[in-house]
Amino acid sequence: MELLERARGMMVGIGAGNLLGLPFEGIWTAAGLREAYPGGVREIMAPAGQLDDDDLAQAILLAEACAEFEALDVDDLARRLREWVETNGAGIGIQTSRVLGRYRSAPPLEASRAIWEDSGREAAGNGSVMRCGPVALRWLGDDMALARNSAVSAAVTHWDPRCIWSTVLADFAIAACLRGEEVEAGPLLERAVAALRAAGDELAVFELPQEPPSAVLEAVETALAPGASVADLQLDSDGIGYAPKTLGAVLWAARWAESVEEGLSAIVSAGGDTDTNAAPAGAALGARFGLEGIPLRWREAVTELRAGRGRLEEYAERLVGYSR
Repeated sequence: MELLERARGMMVGIGAGNLLGLPFEGIWTAAGLREAYPGGVREIMAPAGQLDDDDLAQAILLAEACAEFEALDVDDLARRLREWVETNGAGIGIQTSRVLGRYRSAPPLEASRAIWEDSGREAAGNGSVMRCGPVALRWLGDDMALARNSAVSAAVTHWDPRCIWSTVLADFAIAACLRGEEVEAGPLLERAVAALRAAGDELAVFELPQEPPSAVLEAVETALAPGASVADLQLDSDGIGYAPKTLGAVLWAARWAESVEEGLSAIVSAGGDTDTNAAPAGAALGARFGLEGIPLRWREAVTELRAGRGRLEEYAERLVGYSR
């Protein structure tokens, strides 16, 4: 499969996952969804006129930044996020909202760190993992740049090491899917760890541990264990907006899902933070199976709901030239 087909699938997969999961975000358990949808959630039911929700909107924002610069810039990303809030802001998460509010009185990285410290260093929201995909495509051929830019894309709003490591590993998994490679725990971790170490001086400000935190390692091991199922991820349990949980959804989709439809249906039907888990999982699935692997009715729904806005395939087409 050509890279362009996979890249287009990645961007449309983000939109399909986001829209499929949007009506059930944070209010449904797996048991409740099984009762209501015995065959799984399989149809996009977002209402006409739906604005781009935060998962998709921020992935687009990131794709635009990736296409314009040799490397992501924290101040530029912060400006883009502020402008998005002023013009849309649909679905914005609590942690991201607090950080953007702090931008008014502090530089972006200071604001991100301050909000994390204010939480008692407990906040590890999934808002940086949800926008994964564009960075993986843009720096597909350069592991060190991929690690560096993934970390920057996370830290602008999510300082916690669990968030940054989850974002890096999700992007490395999506990159493997774009290359047509199988995602396995050992090689994935080794490649990402080596790349972050190689980028060490540039990332020193983030004070990242050289190995993934235990919660991140557990997510990797659970999602990529032989025969893992979505139920193993416990997506509807406590801490549903948790970065390692969303990482688990991405990794399971990247390794075990049998198709785009079966994978996204399983993740949304597992409950919890349905749209935010399904958006980056959709990136991985679209990259694995290509644009044609996404059900036609979903592609048509994404196009119809986003009428008048830029085609998602166009963002992939802009980025793919950099990644060869």
